[in-house]
Amino acid sequence: MDNFIIRNKDQIAAIAVGGLSVTLAGAFMINMAQEKFIYHPDYLGNKLSKFNPAGYQHPKERNIDCQDVQLKSDVELKGWFLKQQDFETKPTVIFCHENAGNLGHRLEYLESYYKYVGCNILAVAYRGYDESLGSPSQVGIEQDILAIYRYATTNLKIKESNIFLHGRSLGGAVAIYLATQRNPQGILIENTFTSIPDVIKTIVPIKFIPLLFRRNQWPSIQRISQVKAKQLLFISSGKDELVPYEQMLKLIQNANPEITEQYHIPNGTHNENWQVNEQEYFQKIKNFIFK
Repeated sequence: MDNFIIRNKDQIAAIAVGGLSVTLAGAFMINMAQEKFIYHPDYLGNKLSKFNPAGYQHPKERNIDCQDVQLKSDVELKGWFLKQQDFETKPTVIFCHENAGNLGHRLEYLESYYKYVGCNILAVAYRGYDESLGSPSQVGIEQDILAIYRYATTNLKIKESNIFLHGRSLGGAVAIYLATQRNPQGILIENTFTSIPDVIKTIVPIKFIPLLFRRNQWPSIQRISQVKAKQLLFISSGKDELVPYEQMLKLIQNANPEITEQYHIPNGTHNENWQVNEQEYFQKIKNFIFK
């Protein structure tokens, strides 16, 4: 589901090496269209949750108590607040979602999270994803996640000491950014990258290509040491086919060791790692949040 940049690697390479005589033209094309290469709000041609198959459209289809969320960044954002019965007393996880697809594509995962961990979950689509307006970019998504956090503390009246951020893949970079700007209790980082240029280097080994993605750096390797959270959990996968495990290791090495915990899944892949041992996976998260 989270195809990230991978599905566009052939396009990038073709533009870049389509002949040295057109290198500058190719570089210009990549630079101008970099957001199109990076962000993929659609998945199999479907951008909106409401057009997903039954069971993947809305949490209420799965008997989850859910409040529809609509909030304002500089554009309108939409999503869901999955509430526990006594939600005022329970921790709330702000879910920073992956790249490709809509919120409904995450419902199976969110349902298990909600039931196993027993926390509230605030899941709001970034701009350009699902029913949120606008077009995705690093600057825009950074604005969005600040607005989502503000909604949690102001509209939902959740104390920062009861807020946890969980970012998967692209969402890991989003969560790291947010944790440098605000003071959540904890942050969970899962199968994410050190930076966009570092990921691109592993896909298209042409030296100048990463330099073209200046608007969308997501420099997590520079930011991870600035995280303000009191707790930090890294969830990594030994068989991640999209983001090299070594990039997670670099983030771990640069994080504050006094707050850092690790959970490694040797046979885990990029998207399905949580299904290797679902009960263990969510128990680790529950222990981290409720300790």
